[in-house]
Amino acid sequence: MGTSLLRTARCLRNLTIKQLADEARIGSSTVWRAEHNYSINAESRRRLCQYFGMSAKELGLVEDESQSNQEPAPEASASASPSQSLHLPLLVQQKTSHQGPEPMPREPEIAQEQRAGAWLALNATELSTLFEAGWTMEEVLNSLRVVLRGAQGMPPSVRQKITRIGDLVPSSDKHISMEERTRLCTTLQESVAEGWQRFQTMRPTEVLVSAQAQLYLVQQTHDLIFPELRYSLYAALYNLIGAAAYLQGSYAAAQQAYTRAHIAALEGADIWNMAQNLNWQAIVANVRGQYVPAIANIEAALRLIANEQSEEYVRLRAHLLADWAYNASLLQDAYQTEEKLDASSQLLEKLGPDEEFDAAQWQQMSGSSMLNLKHYSRAINHLETALRQQPEAWIIRRARTLVPLAEAYARKRELEASLGAAKNLVPLLADIDSSMLNQRFTEYQQVLVKVFPHEPRAQAFIQSVRQRPLLPGRQ
Repeated sequence: MGTSLLRTARCLRNLTIKQLADEARIGSSTVWRAEHNYSINAESRRRLCQYFGMSAKELGLVEDESQSNQEPAPEASASASPSQSLHLPLLVQQKTSHQGPEPMPREPEIAQEQRAGAWLALNATELSTLFEAGWTMEEVLNSLRVVLRGAQGMPPSVRQKITRIGDLVPSSDKHISMEERTRLCTTLQESVAEGWQRFQTMRPTEVLVSAQAQLYLVQQTHDLIFPELRYSLYAALYNLIGAAAYLQGSYAAAQQAYTRAHIAALEGADIWNMAQNLNWQAIVANVRGQYVPAIANIEAALRLIANEQSEEYVRLRAHLLADWAYNASLLQDAYQTEEKLDASSQLLEKLGPDEEFDAAQWQQMSGSSMLNLKHYSRAINHLETALRQQPEAWIIRRARTLVPLAEAYARKRELEASLGAAKNLVPLLADIDSSMLNQRFTEYQQVLVKVFPHEPRAQAFIQSVRQRPLLPGRQ
């Protein structure tokens, strides 16, 4: 079903995305997702329907179930329709009455500037959708930097053919040289790598938008990408989309993306992305309480990379072992938890900081594991160490450290320290806007009430955060 119905209803009432979000008492990012064909939870759908006095079908919030299970394979992605590939404004040329590019030689400079000005105005209008959704200029620019790295590698003839969403690059192009093709592949690979590097510093919505835009570029240049790289790009991007969906709390969407990533990685015999994909599937299984299946996925990933000895694989092995320890701690298996954490630590001894996995994240996961085992002092020591080692810009990782730290202090009955950690967490949650992290914060508040049922400071803190937007109770 088209995504224009909700947007049309909003515009007819002369509302911005933020105004509608405030009126319906949901998050701005929820409205944005609904208008761009991403799933939203049942309560948000109910509130939108109640506000407009319309059904979910009339607002375009319900998919046609006969289409929802049709998953295009990576090979078919290059010919996917706009609704299958991207629902976001892109910095792409719009079609004009000209059938081809205008000749550039000897053209007066002023004409080029006029065309550039018209192009800028047109695409600035398209980008206004992001500002309506509450994005800051810095967030828009961060996402553009990631996407533009891939777009700049396209040969000019290819960029001219991608005139609007839905136009497809021909399966072959005699005018693309080997040098241009190599540059395209290199820049797409660098763009995807940068997307993953920014995963710790960008909101899940930003990550998702950037990854969908990158996926669109890969789809449009599908036949120009060298086969040995093509499926790795698909796998990495679908894994990234799944990771963003996971942080948004959209676990079904995350699993769907991971399934696509797994298929792509198998097609390309890409061991790295297969192992990464199994680890992400383990994370989704974990959040659903399926700890034994999660460990099975981790064991499968470790078998895949058993013979790989380069630094990136050693780091991944350390990450997998730490994830195994965390799941073991949830099963209250203290021996296996300690064993896997020790093995992970030994692998990290000679490795420095890295977005993939490093000593700071090991401290974070060790602290969370100790919290599960009710070793609160050890948990606090690990988590405080993690915070000191983490760059402040890595907001996702810092938030995932502060939540268990606040809980560990609470369970140790150290109220001031617990509230101190929680107060540092609140602005991060507002910036990140992650349903998964918001849910964990809700669980912390429940612990706070249970441990300090008659403490006015605990009650006052809970009341204050519930009045803030984009936190639990406001979605």
